[in-house]
Amino acid sequence: MVRYFVAERIRELCAKKGMTQYELAKRAEMTQSSISSLLNEGNVPKITTVEKVCKGFGITLAQFFSPDDSFPDLSEEQLEVLNTWEELSAKEKAAIKKIVSSILELR
Repeated sequence: MVRYFVAERIRELCAKKGMTQYELAKRAEMTQSSISSLLNEGNVPKITTVEKVCKGFGITLAQFFSPDDSFPDLSEEQLEVLNTWEELSAKEKAAIKKIVSSILELR
């Protein structure tokens, strides 16, 4: 069932990313009680709620529902970039974002 999948997937991703419910709630711009409700009450969440959770994890809806944490429908080149991205620190990611923004401004 969807409600159990969502709760288990959130637990799995929190463990994988070393993230607490509080950290996820903060990053997802949700209350900690909302995250707790998703995990413990077994309600079927709205898609907008799952989108917020995905934002908190820094993943897409497709990745959330993907069984192997892959990046669905991407080329090998795109996969390489995204897999490398996951290994970067927050400071390195910020630097890359600035570089990309600068490149786009040249258009």
